[in-house]
Amino acid sequence: MWPFKKTKLAGPEEFPAVVDGLRDQLRTAGFNAEADRLHYVVHKFIATTSNEFYAELRLALNKIRTERRDLPPDIGAEIRRLMKSIDRICRWR
Repeated sequence: MWPFKKTKLAGPEEFPAVVDGLRDQLRTAGFNAEADRLHYVVHKFIATTSNEFYAELRLALNKIRTERRDLPPDIGAEIRRLMKSIDRICRWR
């Protein structure tokens, strides 16, 4: 048996709920601007293709991760998990 637990990544149909959950975690931790950024991308950003949507979401997640080094570890891990999920969905490398 492999000793490492494999991370469960989010699929395309799960993204709105997963990102809304992350948004709520950010807001609860006091990161309101970052929570608003995610809300905008998921609910108000108008993308012409799904790849454009995922690219914008990944950009927002990466910006939050790099600008806010004081994120709680669980939120940072969730951001990394979502970025891996986007990479898998879009087949980016």
